[in-house]
Amino acid sequence: MAVVRLLPDDTDRKLAMLRWGLLPAWVKEPTKVQQPINAKAETAAEKPMFRDAFKRRRCLVPADGFYEWKQEGGRKQPVYIHMKDGEPFAIAGLWEQWEGQDGEVIESCTLLTTEPNDRLAPIHNRMPVILDPKDYAQWLDPDLQDVSRLKTLLHPYTSEQMTYYPVNLRVNNPRNDDVLCIEPLPQTRTPHG
Repeated sequence: MAVVRLLPDDTDRKLAMLRWGLLPAWVKEPTKVQQPINAKAETAAEKPMFRDAFKRRRCLVPADGFYEWKQEGGRKQPVYIHMKDGEPFAIAGLWEQWEGQDGEVIESCTLLTTEPNDRLAPIHNRMPVILDPKDYAQWLDPDLQDVSRLKTLLHPYTSEQMTYYPVNLRVNNPRNDDVLCIEPLPQTRTPHG
């Protein structure tokens, strides 16, 4: 997964490809520990799995949209969620660097989630933490370790700027990675919001 981060003793943001699913540096056996793809923003700073990364290794995950599955009757309908203006955004993330005894290095990341905004609440009980662009520098700053200050950046993004529409079930298969996955279903060309 592509992330933007600021390394200690560096002044430039760097784009890096990290494995999705956080593997903390303190883990002895990576195959015997859960590697979560997301963490609750409300508790990440206190949980042993995330607290060190929360203080020192934060990142931005660039995106132009994401999927959620809305319960409709007896089935789940995938929806594509994005900004009304089509502009990209950044999700708050955490990253870690794990090093094995044999010298193997794995850099990994996880996304932070929060309560949903009014628009997304009917779809799911969580949503990614989408950061306001004015907060990017603070979130990336490894010298900023004040947990209470960092937590003020982590809240549901405003409903008014977001929209969604149903998409084809082909998105359920990870092998399908093409434009058809974000095409609105023909009968629902009007987005919600």
